[in-house]
Amino acid sequence: MRWKYSCASVTGRAHTGRGEDGQDACRAGTVRISDNEFFIGIAADGAGSTTDGGRGADIACGTLYTKIAESVQEAGGLPGITDEAVKGWITAAREAVSAEAGENGKRLREYACTILGSVAGKEGAIFFQVGDGAIVTGTGAEYQTIFWPEQGEYANTTYFITDDQYLDHLHILHEDSPDQIALFTDGLQNLVLSFALKKAHAGFFLPLFSALQEHPENGFSEFSARLEEFLSREDISTRSDDDKTLVLAVRIPG
Repeated sequence: MRWKYSCASVTGRAHTGRGEDGQDACRAGTVRISDNEFFIGIAADGAGSTTDGGRGADIACGTLYTKIAESVQEAGGLPGITDEAVKGWITAAREAVSAEAGENGKRLREYACTILGSVAGKEGAIFFQVGDGAIVTGTGAEYQTIFWPEQGEYANTTYFITDDQYLDHLHILHEDSPDQIALFTDGLQNLVLSFALKKAHAGFFLPLFSALQEHPENGFSEFSARLEEFLSREDISTRSDDDKTLVLAVRIPG
């Protein structure tokens, strides 16, 4: 079993108009154990009201990717990985963000970020999320949302791994391995999810997964550039001025 994957982040007009950097981050890759390849995908969105949310998102993604890869290799697969292990990944990411905040003499809340993550192999998959954005999985005909974006107590707010009660808002799901996986931050959620029906728009995802499936396996960089161009399109930018991050993976038999 193998995976094709790609990811891209683009800065939204809300930031470029003020000369600011984007605050999203992502990581994607694979770990191989014998004949089983495991896909790891992470996406994060730094809080727009903070000074260093983007840096927090980048640290969290990097830390989580490393921790997940180590756990999969140590366990020899996913069956031995428990919810407590996933909580440990999130705590490690939070501690890494906290360490940098301390070194810079800043409050942890200035590095606030959401997180979405997945790890999948032939024997199953683990998904986790804190905050908004969403993870969508499918078979090519039907798509489902793993967790619905979690909003905060007030309008336009959500939850972050830097919150004191971050584990109270950590959602974890162990499931059979899907054929297709997408993770995206909240800059895309209003475009690709029907909030009225609580469903994902198959018309958005199907062409992207099909293109990735057909693309040469060594074309990760090229496909990521194409994905970045897609996320920067005028028709998408006019519907959402926020940063947009999308991680895609398709399972390849064999």
